[in-house]
Amino acid sequence: MGLFSWLGGGSRKEAEAEPQAEEAVSLEELAAALESPVGALRVDATRALLERWRSGDAQAAEILAPRLPQLLEDEEPLARAAALSGVRLLRQPASLERNASAVLALLADPVPQVRTAAIWSALRLPGEVAREQVRALLSSTEEPMRFAAACALSDVHDAAALPELVAALREEHRRQEALSALMSLGEAGALPQIAELFEEESLGEFDKTLVAAAMARFGDVRGAAHLVERIEADADDRPVAAEWAGRLGVQQAIGALEALAEEEGDPAQGAAMRALGRLHAPGAEERLLRVASDASAAEDLKMDAAEGLAELGTPAALELLGKLASSQEEELSQLCRELLVEVSEK
Repeated sequence: MGLFSWLGGGSRKEAEAEPQAEEAVSLEELAAALESPVGALRVDATRALLERWRSGDAQAAEILAPRLPQLLEDEEPLARAAALSGVRLLRQPASLERNASAVLALLADPVPQVRTAAIWSALRLPGEVAREQVRALLSSTEEPMRFAAACALSDVHDAAALPELVAALREEHRRQEALSALMSLGEAGALPQIAELFEEESLGEFDKTLVAAAMARFGDVRGAAHLVERIEADADDRPVAAEWAGRLGVQQAIGALEALAEEEGDPAQGAAMRALGRLHAPGAEERLLRVASDASAAEDLKMDAAEGLAELGTPAALELLGKLASSQEEELSQLCRELLVEVSEK
């Protein structure tokens, strides 16, 4: 039974039939649930507080942050994993240091999910000790740990990740994540292997588009040209091409993205909206303001427009995001609150 069912006092059957809304649970109840003898309840409470913390709720952070050391040693593996997510939200060096030994100990946790989560949290810790322990995992006998360590190291631009990520390009189940990690890493030494993969006839559309994005990331004009071509094509990989064109600053894609943003109902329309915001395209502000404030527009499209506005970061864009943060559309309002927090932290 989940947290909200327990706090509501209902049976499992009642909880499944009429689930309670998260917002109905007070911070006091969530704080009390962290001390529950029921592991599932502690997990649900931790996750609920994390979501509120991510949305900028300072009170949720004040409740959860001091309890992280306790939760990192919880007997319930999912509670330990959730606590590791909390460590990644900490900002003060003293707070990170207070949790350092527990995080590093979890790199050897018996549960794979916890070990993997600990890798990402360890890299948030100050100093070189944690970085060295994550680098050491690149020599692990467990391939999932090596790959997770490489992906995490790519996030902090550590070149030690390069060999493992390049090797993963040949593994179909790892390829897409490896390409994304290589783009994050930013080591141009990976370009020859990526370009070689681009020429393979057997490469599927999605993989080829991701490979093209990686090539564009490292300045290969063939990659950018392929992204524009796929935005113009009516194919399943169109949303991926639009997304990466925006993220990678492919200015030559603006014309194709503007046309796509006008295609009502196209699965890639929202990605085009976000991309135009990231590219600071001429006229993007007016277009995104119009869509995000349109009461008749679908909520998911308004959310895409809101993300584009956050990328623009103009006074008018931020003003509208502030208004939408109080919207009656729950998902839209939550997203806008999160976007405002992200913008404030940049």
